Amino acid sequence: MAERIPALRPEPVAPRRRGGTLLGIVIALFAIALIVLFFHSSLSRITDIEITGTRYAAAADVEQALGIQEGDSFFKGSPKKLEAKIEEIGPVQNATVTKRFPGHLKIEVQEFAAVAVELNDTGRASLVLENGLSIPMKEGESLPDMPILTGWNVNDPNRAALCGVLGKLEPAALGDFSQIAPDPSNAYPDRIKLFTRSKFEIVTTIGKLPGKMDIMGEIVANRAPGLITLLEADYYLPYSAQNEQQSGS
Repeated sequence: MAERIPALRPEPVAPRRRGGTLLGIVIALFAIALIVLFFHSSLSRITDIEITGTRYAAAADVEQALGIQEGDSFFKGSPKKLEAKIEEIGPVQNATVTKRFPGHLKIEVQEFAAVAVELNDTGRASLVLENGLSIPMKEGESLPDMPILTGWNVNDPNRAALCGVLGKLEPAALGDFSQIAPDPSNAYPDRIKLFTRSKFEIVTTIGKLPGKMDIMGEIVANRAPGLITLLEADYYLPYSAQNEQQSGS
């Protein structure tokens, strides 16, 4: 005989507490109101822009590249995007943008180093940076102990390559170079002729120059002034020997 199973009584459903729902709505509205007030207050605005490290790039150019000025939203532009904009300025190598609440925007700029000097047709001097960019010098500013680039076309890729190589040399070695001119040949399209303040004339190539600095330094420090050839093979001939050859001939 089958037994009848008694029906289960449904559990009573607790009535919703309307007070808790209303409290949640009030808190949400209060938070929204605070956010709106914050974005309309001076706390959400840039009140101070600090730019450091500029020498060849003008601070006005940095601000223009940023596209931000005092009074703009503190949240306008991420630091990475702002850094990328600043690094499009010719003299700038790297940029670091830091935002500090409330309202402080700091830009630290690292520029390309100056490695040479150029003179234009009127004798006006310009500093040449390691990326090949020329920056006119101020009137009355003394020339630094850097090589003078002569005979170069500003659009010559070898000129840009040379500036990049010069930027990697020690300042003492760079300071002894007085003049660098292009001297290309069929075998060596990037050959250069380099003169030093210690009275040496050096023939080498842009590509070989970094690897030849040690032997060049040894000859310059220990030998009489003369001609140094640093190519596949290295040669040194003092000026006195050249004079003797010319006298004999």
